[in-house]
Amino acid sequence: MSKGVEIFFKGQKAFLNIFSLWPQKERWWRIIHQVNYVHAIVFWVLLFDLLLVLHVMANLSYMSEVVKAIFILATSAGHTTKLLSIRANNVEMEELFRTLDNEEFRPRGANEELIFAAACEGSRKLRDFYGTLSLAALSMILIPQFALDWSHLPLKTYNPFGENPGSPAYWLLYCYQCLALTASCITNIGFDSLCSSLFIFIKCQLDILAVRLDKIGRLSTTSGGTVEQQLKENIRYHMSIVELSKTVERLLCKPISVQIFCSVLVLTANFYAIAVLSDERLELFKYVTYQACMLIQIFILCYYAGEVTQRSLDLPHELYKTSWVDWDYRSRRIALLFMQRLQSTLRIRTINPSLAFDLMLFSSVSSVRGSTFLCTVANFHNGAH
Repeated sequence: MSKGVEIFFKGQKAFLNIFSLWPQKERWWRIIHQVNYVHAIVFWVLLFDLLLVLHVMANLSYMSEVVKAIFILATSAGHTTKLLSIRANNVEMEELFRTLDNEEFRPRGANEELIFAAACEGSRKLRDFYGTLSLAALSMILIPQFALDWSHLPLKTYNPFGENPGSPAYWLLYCYQCLALTASCITNIGFDSLCSSLFIFIKCQLDILAVRLDKIGRLSTTSGGTVEQQLKENIRYHMSIVELSKTVERLLCKPISVQIFCSVLVLTANFYAIAVLSDERLELFKYVTYQACMLIQIFILCYYAGEVTQRSLDLPHELYKTSWVDWDYRSRRIALLFMQRLQSTLRIRTINPSLAFDLMLFSSVSSVRGSTFLCTVANFHNGAH
């Protein structure tokens, strides 16, 4: 497999393989990875979820305590869904990664090489940026808490050991919370950047298709074949891109949809916390930092999926710009049928087929959360008066 293609998924696979999510060929490696997977899911994921749920259930009459726990619980629920989804579809994901290196998706010529190289660089920069941002947000949540007030746990979870700061059990739970939240952060870095990189790859293929459409009729007969042959070749290429897009959507739409839903819960809880808990400066700092990270997370997923849709919308125009008026009747007829096919815009859809991941979804989520925030602030001030 070429190193260029591996940029789109190799680093993310390494992050996610901490949880032993990918299939192994050797028998002993399969056993070791299975043990590690069960250990990671049960101890670092499901147990953490259980502690959060118990804390929420035990403090239903105290809204401030529920809010402090619900934003981590929603994040952990999304984290759990991602891990289980990848594990359930790991063989198909591996097949998808191999598909990216198929001959039909490899660039041809200098212009296509430049487009592909730019996509690889964009994928790498996105992965590094998102990873740095997520780790910075994690540090801003954990480090100030330890530096300024280590007598309180960094997260609001059920504490089976009772309130006894400084005891071995207290520090054991303290370390467990930090490591469990770090595991959630690593999952988000790997999964979210993987999804965005796959969207970048699809958009790159659409850019290459646009370049090939522009060349129809301009290539010599010996090097590029007849116009009819070029049209048929581009139709097959477009069908391959459509199939790739459908595969990505089928494998990723459910965990991304759950992630968007959980992010909305986090934003709602954070807006309430910012309005009500404004006198607790350390808690307020946590919520503002986490709020920014969640908004960027939703934006990245929606933006790069929306880029696929926007580029797909331009393809009929790219075909129309060719010198189709000079082609023979058969070629013009094929071009017309191809044009009709290009009218079916590529969209990465959510669980609800009527909605797609794009900037419209992001803006609707942001506007709804903004309205919730204003209502919360108004109700809070009315209650204070």
